[in-house]
Amino acid sequence: MRPADGGENFISKWRTTRGWLPRTLHRPYLLVLAGLLMFMLGAVELLRQWARRQGGIVHWAYSSDLPTAIWGAYTYLPLIFALMAINLFDMCAQDVLRLEPFLQLAKPQGAPASILFTNYCSNTLAASFMAFRNRNWIVLCIAPVSLVFRMFLPTLLAGLVDLDDGIWTENKVVNTWPSVIDLDSQRVWLSVGSADNGPLSSPELNSFFMPDPEDFTTAPVSLPDDQNNSSLLSLTQDVYWAGLTCPGHSAGSILPQPVADASLTSHLPAGQRLLSWNIESAVMGNNGDRSAGPHCELDVSLNTTIDFDSAALQARFWQPVDSSGTLPPSSALTQKGCSSQFNIFGVLIDMNIASGKISSANYTVFACSTLYQQALADVTLNANATVTSANMTPIAVKPLDSQKFYVNGVHDLIVSRSLAESGPKKNVPMNSTSGVALATRSIKSASSFQEEIRRYWNYEFIVTIDRFFSPGGLPTPADAQQKSEVVILMIAADAVSVAEAILGMGLVAIAVMLWIYPKRPNFMQWDPGSISAQCTIIASLFDSQTKILFSEAKLHMANTRQLKRWARGKACEWHVENGVEKLRIVDRPEPAPKWPLRAIPNRPDPMPHFLRPLIFLAECFIIASILSFFGVSLSYIRWKSINSFFSTGATVAMVFLNFGPTAIASIIGSFLVSIYRNLTAMEPWIRLQDGMANARQSIVENYAIQTPFVPLFKQRHRKPGILLFVSIVCVGDLVLRILSGGIFMPQLRRYSTPTQALSHVYNTTLLFNTQNTNIDISLVATSKLLNNVTILPWVTVDGSYFFAPYDVYNGADDNYPIYVTTTRGFGVDLRCEELPLTSSSGHISWNYTIPVGSANQTCNVDLPITERFKTSMKKTVRYFAPNGTSPACQESSLFVLGSWEGQDRKDKDKSPLIAMHCEPTLQIKDFRVEFDADGTIVIMNPIVGSELTSGELYQNASHVLKSFNQLLLGPHGTLPSRYRQAMIGHHNYHFHHHDWPGGLTSNSYTNKYPKDKSLHSTHFIPVVQAVYKTSFTTHLALWREQYFDRLPTDTRYPARGNVLDSYWGFIPVTSLVVIIVCLLSVDAVALMTVFTVRYNRYRGHRVPRTLGSLIPWVVESRMLADLEGTWEMSGSERDKYVLEQGRKYRVGDFSARGGPPWALDYDDDAGPAHAVRESDIELRDRPPGHR
Repeated sequence: MRPADGGENFISKWRTTRGWLPRTLHRPYLLVLAGLLMFMLGAVELLRQWARRQGGIVHWAYSSDLPTAIWGAYTYLPLIFALMAINLFDMCAQDVLRLEPFLQLAKPQGAPASILFTNYCSNTLAASFMAFRNRNWIVLCIAPVSLVFRMFLPTLLAGLVDLDDGIWTENKVVNTWPSVIDLDSQRVWLSVGSADNGPLSSPELNSFFMPDPEDFTTAPVSLPDDQNNSSLLSLTQDVYWAGLTCPGHSAGSILPQPVADASLTSHLPAGQRLLSWNIESAVMGNNGDRSAGPHCELDVSLNTTIDFDSAALQARFWQPVDSSGTLPPSSALTQKGCSSQFNIFGVLIDMNIASGKISSANYTVFACSTLYQQALADVTLNANATVTSANMTPIAVKPLDSQKFYVNGVHDLIVSRSLAESGPKKNVPMNSTSGVALATRSIKSASSFQEEIRRYWNYEFIVTIDRFFSPGGLPTPADAQQKSEVVILMIAADAVSVAEAILGMGLVAIAVMLWIYPKRPNFMQWDPGSISAQCTIIASLFDSQTKILFSEAKLHMANTRQLKRWARGKACEWHVENGVEKLRIVDRPEPAPKWPLRAIPNRPDPMPHFLRPLIFLAECFIIASILSFFGVSLSYIRWKSINSFFSTGATVAMVFLNFGPTAIASIIGSFLVSIYRNLTAMEPWIRLQDGMANARQSIVENYAIQTPFVPLFKQRHRKPGILLFVSIVCVGDLVLRILSGGIFMPQLRRYSTPTQALSHVYNTTLLFNTQNTNIDISLVATSKLLNNVTILPWVTVDGSYFFAPYDVYNGADDNYPIYVTTTRGFGVDLRCEELPLTSSSGHISWNYTIPVGSANQTCNVDLPITERFKTSMKKTVRYFAPNGTSPACQESSLFVLGSWEGQDRKDKDKSPLIAMHCEPTLQIKDFRVEFDADGTIVIMNPIVGSELTSGELYQNASHVLKSFNQLLLGPHGTLPSRYRQAMIGHHNYHFHHHDWPGGLTSNSYTNKYPKDKSLHSTHFIPVVQAVYKTSFTTHLALWREQYFDRLPTDTRYPARGNVLDSYWGFIPVTSLVVIIVCLLSVDAVALMTVFTVRYNRYRGHRVPRTLGSLIPWVVESRMLADLEGTWEMSGSERDKYVLEQGRKYRVGDFSARGGPPWALDYDDDAGPAHAVRESDIELRDRPPGHR
């Protein structure tokens, strides 16, 4: 194909037609890009609003529960979208930068000649300053946005989400048991407790019910699931507490009298003396005024032991009165006229000692009234059901309800306990029974002393009242809020704001391009990226005078700085030549410089950074250092223990691995793109410099596409191998950027180190079968455990095993460590089998056999069907002791009868009764357990082969189990019940039943299977097994002091164990680090390959990257005349025309053939025989096709 004649007539058409623009600047592409940015903007804002309303995106109870896939999705997806937006926007931005000089030339008013030598693609950061200086506002708008996108958007979106601990609030429905046992039962309990017996006097239950009592108690509440034992439960219900008001007081001076009674002083240590203090008629109330009407008077006769080594001492003493207003016998206090207005009296004596005697002393006598109160309050409970706070209004406070609580009995019980206990146990130095107080060096005010008494009184009140609530009855549902400390996936608000601002800048930039580019003057008819396209523009748009000007300027060997110096003071303007608009360069008036311009050395332009040896070595060293740091940091963190995590080296390693990957990935990415862009500019000139280059690989190919990803997907011709290799490496760098955002994954690592904090408490090789236990207390505790009201130390959550306790010394450690050791576990396995019903007139009976040694023992149960039996079996579960010819039936089995009479049943003919017999089997084995300092079992793993089935310990434990079985099924003497105890005799057989075990089973079944309308054996048997196992392990735990031999307390018995430190954090993923190191190694190989292949391959003074730098080399070339007539062709037609010529091309020195010293021209044997002279350019035009 040849150019048409009169091609110049087509040149002026560009003024009236729409010029060529790349696809990236067309409306569809820009709208798609804008849609992507808007989608990202909306998604980010939606996440922020969701997190703000919900308190986080998602949450997990445990940090170890965080799924890696979810964290990866929230990390990688925003990063992938960010890289997609960056590359799509960068393709658009690069086309804006490379085409801007051509669009500046197309302006009707022309442009400065410097625009011919302006290259905005060399450096985006420099492009912004160049655009500001040249007042190219579109470049100034696009270049900074592109730079900000590449530098900040990946990092911001990769860190879009944060993991943090926070409080998660959920609405719950919990069960409460606000009902209390009846007043008659309370009287029995309180009377027995006052005699230091029964469930109210049990220290085991004291430690179980109130291990760390607060100021209030409340009805039992079933705690919802709380895996990490850190939640707080808030609900509204009644709270109970005891208060103290002390309106009566009297003060004065006093001197003691020595006690000469040898029976009292003979036991005193050396240096101590016994003194007697007598205070008479101290007025309580009425502010001490005797004339103000009836008043209460108090006489004090108190002995104190005094050590005269101190300069100041204080004696403190107090005693309560019972509900009838009576002080205990032989009391040190005597009241007169006090009636029942005061319940507690106390005295403080402050002594000053000088010269071995008391120089002065003052006393303060006070009288207090106890207040038993309750109020409806907003209660907050911790994970162990302890009241942590109670908020109430003053109007809600009222006296304790005497219709529900036997108040006087509670008061008398606390009085009896206070008289039975010594002072140090109550933090009060006294002995209430002997009337002797120890003078101490600690000095307290009367209000502080009264506060100590109040705390003690309230404690005793709480542990007493808490027994009266019965979680064995039917529960009452209540609304509650559970606040748990959880791991929350949060939105980084600052990162979101900055990311949204950047995305908004991108949308503004796109809007500017959509508005400006369709309206801009544009003479381009095709992509001007190839050398042949630029030669066509030079041949067709520049007039002959401009060509002569360049030829005469001798700019062939000029470097870029010299070309820009030459362009100063010149401008490009449009003028009409032969009826056609063409460009010419004219001088532009410019003020003379103040100082003479320095001469610019005629040195070739410096090679790109990666082809300069010193810079190349520095770049190789940097990449090698990065690889080394990655390897060393990863190894350091992988092999160091948690104790080393806070060392300087670990801190440096973590900081490097935290901030390094993303920053390094961005730097490496920019570095590789820079290599690619420099190579694309150099590649055609290297081929032309070698000579005999065909058109396809030199002047026709478009090397101006600055995005390295396009050549991989759009290959019109085969690219040079080095460019394809670098493009692939750039794609690998894209993978590097993605992986760098997720190099850190949330992981939980556990470190085990030996500890000396554990010591043995009991000798677990011995077990005693004692009768000094109370099954009723164990059942009360079991009712709380089964209903999730509280937890019991050293017992598993499901109640299956009790473990031999350890003493844990935690010191001042507030990190709640987990300990691991080996301990012995005691449990029971209950095998149950359903029995068929055998009935006769007025009786229901069952028979079954159990193995006893080598023989079988037949056991039977025979129950008379009485009216009371029918009434009581409407909806209940009962445990019965079977009969047999030997005690084995009562010791080794139990009979359970359940009835759900009155419920809707599909099968009306089916009996509502379920009967079964169960046989308990002892389980003793060693476990490897994990527990906290309080003895709460976290994880247990049995040790294979450690189970005991014989020996003295097993035999003793078997006897304990048999005794427990009899206690569970036999009469209960101390714990009143609604049905009381029943003994039904028939045919000389005796059956004992008690409602506590059955009530626990019934309520557990109802709570666990609330939808069951009738009893199902598949559900009923597991519930019975759970109740029995929990009751047995609870019994062992509460009465372990009676069953196990406690080791002497004066010697410590260290136990072998480890402390587990759990380190949760963002740990580098080894596989990702290895992949990143491999990718960085490929980058290093690519750098060395490019240096090896392209070092010293190009020897020209400059690499033409602008239209102006190409003009001096082609203005005298024969190929310029051949391309002058191709203006009206399309880009593909022009390329086809050039390829059909079959010519070879070269850039170099043509002076030996009469040509310029450096030019781009044909490279053939004919040489420049028809070389154009300057006068030829001026005098005549060559026709198209001239050779």
